[in-house]
Amino acid sequence: MGKNVRENEIWVTGIGIACSAGTSFTEVTQSILDHRLCAQPTGLTLPVPMWGVCPNEIPSHPHFVDDRKSLLGLFAVEQAMHDAKSPNGPYSIFMGTGLSSITPAQLEEDLYPFVKDGIFDREAMAQDLHRQTAAPARHDPHRFVRFLKEKYNATGPCGTNFSACAAASQAIAEGMRVLRRGQAKVAIVGGHDSMAHPMGMLSFVVLGALSSTRCRPFDKRRDGFMLGEGSAVLILERAEDALKRGVIPYARLCGAGSSIDAWNVTAPHPQGVGAERSMINALRDSGLHHSDIDYINAHGTGTPLGDIAESSAISRVFGEHTPVSSIKGALGHCIAAAGAIEAVVCLAALQKQFLPGTFGLEEEENFEINVVKNAQLISISYTLSNSFGFGGQNSTLIFGAIN
Repeated sequence: MGKNVRENEIWVTGIGIACSAGTSFTEVTQSILDHRLCAQPTGLTLPVPMWGVCPNEIPSHPHFVDDRKSLLGLFAVEQAMHDAKSPNGPYSIFMGTGLSSITPAQLEEDLYPFVKDGIFDREAMAQDLHRQTAAPARHDPHRFVRFLKEKYNATGPCGTNFSACAAASQAIAEGMRVLRRGQAKVAIVGGHDSMAHPMGMLSFVVLGALSSTRCRPFDKRRDGFMLGEGSAVLILERAEDALKRGVIPYARLCGAGSSIDAWNVTAPHPQGVGAERSMINALRDSGLHHSDIDYINAHGTGTPLGDIAESSAISRVFGEHTPVSSIKGALGHCIAAAGAIEAVVCLAALQKQFLPGTFGLEEEENFEINVVKNAQLISISYTLSNSFGFGGQNSTLIFGAIN
């Protein structure tokens, strides 16, 4: 092993991505560097003007007809494996996804019987759900990971994460832990989701979480986020195995932290207690000090309560000098895939040595953190990425540059 490589060090050796910023690591990196708005008009009658959809065609697959998010996931997995030069297993696979892999068509089919004369009957649906509790699931939540397990003959631990907006980040963390324990040689990890369709948007409209204009993280006029779609997948290997193959890694996955505050189903703890604990756990896991972190990719959804809670937590852990930004104003919020997509943004920042900007930020709220408005070239060694989900599920990843 090289003299600068620590024992059990985990490297990122492959990246696959598809989102509104592009369908390759190069395209996404350039979009972030250019501080480009990647979202598009929805064209819907709902009071939601913008969403972040993939600009390029995603190949079809007979196994996933009408399953947009699984097609996005498969695209990213195959791209990442090719990028990593197809390392030999044994493989471990963990993916974050949402809505138990129900397609828009299936969701509409499930809801249609409860609509009478244009009115949705909640009570009838609740009674039907109660009757189903002892029945087999109509939709296989592990379908995509099961497909990948067979495709790559994965014999290591495999699983699907459903922890909302923290799902992909926690999937990446789980892959890291599997490699540390020596249960696999290669971890295929990430997330995939697509809520950029009318049925997907409806639930967030009801929750009042979507912006009626545009997503403005940390701005005084912020009023919610815009939805997106996408997938990002990382190939993780132990450094010693990657060195034997002679591959050039993107970065180190230094550590991960997780927590749950269980404060409210749709709102974070007002002081961001769970978020704070997640970041502290990640720092401890990586063996780093808060002063080592050069850039924080905030969850930064642009909701009134969410940005207050997260900024409060960041301020307590890092003070007011560490640069912080959110990319959701440019790309949209990809829900279960967000943590993986934003992990790729952190890898881009390390590769190109820059701070991503906060698209949509015009008049900053008086938060006690250092919010980066526009992209800036700067020397960085460590990045931290936050992903916080509904229900108080929190996840944090830390990446480091390769010396």
